[in-house]
Parts: sequence; C-alpha cells; structure tokens
Amino acid sequence: MMSLSKFSYTQPMSFTATLRRLMLAAMIMVGGCAATPAGDPLQSLSRTDLTPARQIAAMRILDADPTAPKYLKALRRMLVQPSFSLELRHEAWDRLIKNDPKGLRESLELNLPRMLMYEWRREVCERIGKLGWKDMTPTLVRAWAVQLVAYGPDLWQRPEYLALVALWGKERVPSVLYELLLKSDPIKEANLRSRCWELLLTTGERDRILALLADENVATTDSFILDMRRSASDLGIVPRNREEILWVRALRTPEHRAFWDAARAGAAQLPADVRASLDPRDLAVIVAAAKYQPQLLTRSRDELFEEVSARLRSEGTRRYTASFEGYGTQKAETPRAHASELRWGDCAAILIARAALDEPAIRAHLFDIADRDQSDRLTEYGGLLRMDSQGRYELVEFSPQSRGSDVRFEASQQMFDAGYDALFHFHNHAQAYDNERYAGPHFGDFNYADATGVNALVFTFVDHNTLNADYYRHGQVVIDLGTVKRPEQ
Repeated sequence: MMSLSKFSYTQPMSFTATLRRLMLAAMIMVGGCAATPAGDPLQSLSRTDLTPARQIAAMRILDADPTAPKYLKALRRMLVQPSFSLELRHEAWDRLIKNDPKGLRESLELNLPRMLMYEWRREVCERIGKLGWKDMTPTLVRAWAVQLVAYGPDLWQRPEYLALVALWGKERVPSVLYELLLKSDPIKEANLRSRCWELLLTTGERDRILALLADENVATTDSFILDMRRSASDLGIVPRNREEILWVRALRTPEHRAFWDAARAGAAQLPADVRASLDPRDLAVIVAAAKYQPQLLTRSRDELFEEVSARLRSEGTRRYTASFEGYGTQKAETPRAHASELRWGDCAAILIARAALDEPAIRAHLFDIADRDQSDRLTEYGGLLRMDSQGRYELVEFSPQSRGSDVRFEASQQMFDAGYDALFHFHNHAQAYDNERYAGPHFGDFNYADATGVNALVFTFVDHNTLNADYYRHGQVVIDLGTVKRPEQ
C-alpha cells in the first residue's frame, strides 16, 4: 500500500511544470485530430460537422484508390451540396477534374441551375469560362434564366452570362441563344428551348423573335414554334417566359380548341393597343366578357378604369387591408393607387369578379368552402373560379398538394393543369371569423402570383357573415373588391 509521502515523492516536477506538460499534450492531441479523419474516411466526407482539415485528411487516405466509384460519388456530392466549405469544394474539384471529368460535368449539368451556394456558383461559372467548356453552354443558359434575388435584377452581371461571354464573346451570345432555340431537341430539351426564348425576350432580342414568327419558311414542322406563331397571329400574345409558354401550349391542345377559338374571336374585337399588350391570364377574361359583358371588348383601358373606380366606390362598404407591420408599407388597395399599373385585362377582370360574386350560387358556395376551411386546422382551402360548360360561373375546389399548415394553400399540379382556361385562382384566409388583420394577400401570395402569372382572389373572414375579397396579380398589384355577405338561410 502506497503512502501519501511516497506518492508525493514520485512527482518531482513543480505544479507549474506539470501544468505546462498537460497543456502541451492537449495541444498535440488537438493538432493530431485536425489532421486525422474521424472513423471511416469515406463516411467522413459525408459529414458536415467535421473540420475541413479532417476531411482533407480523409481524402488523402482515399487517394490511394482515386477512381473508386464510392469515393468519386462522395466528391461529386461535396461539390454541389450545401454546408461544405469552399476549401473542401476546391479539393473535390481538383480530384474530380483529374480522375472523373465526365462525372464532374454531369454533376454540374444537373445541379448548377438550382445551386444556392452563391459564391461557389459564381466560381464554378468562372471556371467553366476559363476552361473553355463550350459544351456546358446549355447548362449556363438554364442557370442564367433562373431568377435569384441574391444576384439582383441585372442579367448582365450574372456569373452565367459572364461565363457565356468568356466562351463565345459578347456579340455572339444572342446568336448562341437563338441557335440553341432552333436546334435543341424539341422533346428532351423543351425546357432549354423555353429558357432560350425567355432570355432572348428579356435581353432585348424581341425583334429577332418576331422575325422568326413572321417567317413561315422557318421551322415549319416544329410544334413549339408553330404554337408560338399561332399565339402571336391569333391572339397578339408573344409568351414572355417559361410559364407563359407552357400556358399557351396547353391551350393549343385539342381539348381546349373551343376555348382558343372563343378567345381568338374576342381578341379580334379589342382595341388595337389593348390587343398588342395581352397576357395569357387575359384570355379567360376575354371569353367571359364575350359571354356576359360583350361591351367590355370594344372599350378602352381608360374607360374601363373609370368604371372600375366608380363601381368600387359605389359599393359603400368598409375596406379591409392585410397588416404589413414590420415589413414596410404597401400601396393602398385602390384603383387610383395602382393607376399606372392597371391594364385593360385587370380592369375587365375586376368587373367580372364583382359580377361573379354577386351571383347567389357563387356566394353560397364561397361561404360553404370558407366555413369548412375555418374548422380545418391543417390547410387553407382554394381552387379556381371559372366558367362551366354551360357558360355559368362556378367555384371548383382542389385538394392541396400537402397538408400541415393552417396558413398555407399549396396548389396541386392538377389544379394548375385545370387552371389554364380559368378566370382566377383563389384561396381563403379563414383561420378565424374575425380575421381582418389578414384581409388580403401577403408575401407568399405575391410570390405565387409572380411565379405563375395568374389572376388571383383571396377571401378573408372579417366576421361570421362577411368575407372581404381582394384581387391580385404579379407585381404586388392588389385591389380590394369590397365585401361579400353570407346569403340568408
């Protein structure tokens, strides 16, 4: 048994020396861990909680078999997925470009357009330009067409455009887009063609597009070009982006033939300046106007604007506005506040919406939907306001794509497919019967309208027997339509 005095005797160093020795050991231990992978080196590459030094150490071990499929897959994942440092992405790039250049390009083709690591996205584009990878042009085009708030609205400063300039020269970029539009596979590369079309229009090449549509000797068997040509000649509409292209092409299918013919006949009656500025969202409005209020088709935008202003003033009901406290101020929800933005289609849509909401059957269905929505805590309710096969207004409900939030309605693909010939997309703010604080669209609704280009309505309970109605569309244009009263039982 060891005595205390003997134990003390065996520790000849001072307390200070002992502390120094322990600190040195700890430093050695930390330094060693920083250069040693944690466990299985391959698994280390998939972890985001390790220091870059540890993961680089794991790479060096795995470099003993640099073309092992699982190793290359891990490097490709590190290149394009979030939460890895730039240092690690550089290390992964260097190995892939040496040992798996084909896999590197394929990974970028799939992931660059949706990549949200903005600094790395910019660097990847720069590398593509410097390496002269012209075969990556379609990928750069698809990525350039994706709107990203982080890069701002200036398309000329986007890294994808700068890479295209490095590859082709500034003067050649429009021609490259045009050639891709005409030569890309109409089935496998339909999205790429839509993106080329969108970018040509957005970057000031509208005359080139109009010349293409006017020349009937070009692309005479290309269904995409033929659909765009008929849209321009029949309706005066040159779709501006991918969503509008899909919209027009859906309406060119045989099942929408009667709607297309009705829209063409109505559009022919419009004033020339109105017909020259139509959007796909205006087509259902034109068809409904021809059915219910044909006088709208021959009136100017200014005449309709004055009628809208007078009609909404005559309602004489209180107006309700959603609260944007903490988010800045919004324009008043009146026609005068949006006078410079409201077009013929907006004014006609507002008049038709008010007429539809005056229908007893529509009001009864609207309150039925809103009451059921109020008691359902897992989703908002929504759908389409359209004309039925008999030419009557109807509300068509659609189940949400997913449930789980009482402050969100997620439209399904079925609803989008059915909505190309509808007047309005609608949803409710019906979480409570006294919900006036949320009477109107908010940022999620604005994003929806911007992304889809639809005309939309939102209905909000302000008391048990009253719903406030708001019309809105892209660009945060909102017009309060007044209130709708519950029909008497």
